[in-house]
Amino acid sequence: MPNVTFLPSGKQVRGRIGQSLISLARSARVVIPQRCGGHASCQMCKVIVEAGSVSEPSALERRKMMEADLRAGTRLACQTKLTGLDCTIRIPENKLRSVVAAALARQKEEAEEW
Repeated sequence: MPNVTFLPSGKQVRGRIGQSLISLARSARVVIPQRCGGHASCQMCKVIVEAGSVSEPSALERRKMMEADLRAGTRLACQTKLTGLDCTIRIPENKLRSVVAAALARQKEEAEEW
């Protein structure tokens, strides 16, 4: 039973060999955005495998993603399955969330200057 660490939260969970990352994340209440139900069509569930081992990219994943991204460790959580080894998975920050956070930080700084 492999241990999976999700970053940036640092949450560690134990998964089953062959379980998809999206399924494991859902059961552990770790949010990985998606809207296609695991069919690789929305490509919203991109994650980065930072350490450890996961399944090889599926044929569907290879068709949907650029080879350079796959080589760099970017995978679709709906298509990536656990192997018997532990792994560390980074969930990229939501772009909209980061823009809103930066705007709020600027507003706070401006308010403190008054």
